[in-house]
Amino acid sequence: MKKDFDKAVKFTLLREGFISDEPDDPGKLTIFGISSKWYPKEVTHLKKLINEGKIDKAKQYAIDFFYKEFWLKVNCDNLPYPFNLIIFDTAVNCGRSRARKFIDPYDDWRDYLFKRIEYHASLKSINAKKSLRGWINRCVKLYRLIKKRKKV
Repeated sequence: MKKDFDKAVKFTLLREGFISDEPDDPGKLTIFGISSKWYPKEVTHLKKLINEGKIDKAKQYAIDFFYKEFWLKVNCDNLPYPFNLIIFDTAVNCGRSRARKFIDPYDDWRDYLFKRIEYHASLKSINAKKSLRGWINRCVKLYRLIKKRKKV
């Protein structure tokens, strides 16, 4: 499962970026995809490390955080590939409860990605309208990554 987590976190970190502080983003200041609205203590710690020039240490802190707070909490170690990868990224992007809510034992992984796109398209906030294209592209890139490995 470590290999799957490494692949998942690499994909997610690339999409989340380094630091974001968009005025319309309800997550407020975000570092490596960790939102100061939901995780103020962690973001303060990350910001301190970055200000001290310890960017690699901050990135490792974020990776460890994602493993404990997302990978393990949405049970990705016990999910088959590619569901573990998709559910992890969905938990980071949409929240853990939403990631669990999309799970249907009769769906395949493609159905799950469509539920995620449908969810994003249903959002009406200013931030959601600005972010929709990026969220859909993120799902497409996830689909392509999995398709490449699965030879669908």
